[in-house]
Amino acid sequence: MPNLEEELSKLTNISSLDELENWFQALLWKKWSITESLKALWSLSPEEKKVQWGMLSSMKLALQEAYQKKFDELKTAEINKQLEKEVIDITLPWKELDEWHYSLLTKVRRELEEIAHSMWFIVESWTDAVSKFENFEAVNIPVSHPATEMHDTIYLSERDERGENYVLRTHTSAGQNYVLRKYGVPIKAVLPWRVYRFENVDATHDTMFYQFEGVYVDKNVSIGHFKSIITRFLSAALQKEVEIRMRPWYFPFVEPGFEIDTRYEYTNPKTGAKEMSKWMEILWAWMIHPAVLRNAGINPDEWWTGFAFWMGVNRLAAVRYGIKDIRYLTNGDLRFAKSR
Repeated sequence: MPNLEEELSKLTNISSLDELENWFQALLWKKWSITESLKALWSLSPEEKKVQWGMLSSMKLALQEAYQKKFDELKTAEINKQLEKEVIDITLPWKELDEWHYSLLTKVRRELEEIAHSMWFIVESWTDAVSKFENFEAVNIPVSHPATEMHDTIYLSERDERGENYVLRTHTSAGQNYVLRKYGVPIKAVLPWRVYRFENVDATHDTMFYQFEGVYVDKNVSIGHFKSIITRFLSAALQKEVEIRMRPWYFPFVEPGFEIDTRYEYTNPKTGAKEMSKWMEILWAWMIHPAVLRNAGINPDEWWTGFAFWMGVNRLAAVRYGIKDIRYLTNGDLRFAKSR
């Protein structure tokens, strides 16, 4: 059994936290002396056991209290010593922190999400790294297409269950198969995600940017449904009533595809007259190919049809706020980030 007076004397002579920790480990931790003494009590008679147990319990409590007191004393001394070296002049004036606010990209993206949510679209999130199947084959892009080559797509070293390298998604359409399988049909979902391209960076292109994609699949969905929904969506996004123009456009793996232009009424600052703005290309859209539905386990012969559309959030923010170079949105310049 350890001697209480002897252990307290050792504690008095300890001058550092490391020494204190060693003392604690030897006496009061997993292989502490008191534990060994407690184990030995099982060979004693009940009367002796009761007496010895009380003595050891009192000793343990006294040592724990002495340890905590010594720890507080040494810790305080260590902090005071550090403060003597690191003098802080609290009389110096301080600058009040700036009020936080969303970046323009986040602000525009969240506004689009709120608009979509008000139109009963699910706002879905997902991983940036996807399989080659999800990025290409699931949306009817054959593996032989040039877009799968290194000059467009960023490949990762990790491999999927098919033994193919994962890729950083090159478009939000990589999530179509995911949401169709997760929620089934009918489905209305938007995918406000980052996408990645191996591109030269300039005023209108970047290697990472945000796309905002909408997916709607139901029985007998037509181009007329799309035109009605997208007109309401763009009017809310641009905060004014808009007129849209749908131009047929060739996208190899959809049927059919469109480019969507929009214009709106405004007051000419020079004449004060009401005029229509010029047509502005705002997004791309298409009817979802039956092969995409089949890849997600949906039978298009049962009259399931749908459409998808996407727009670049970076460019939309640039148009709305008159930004000439989209690199300002992500280059970390605090002068720009603090602007409102």
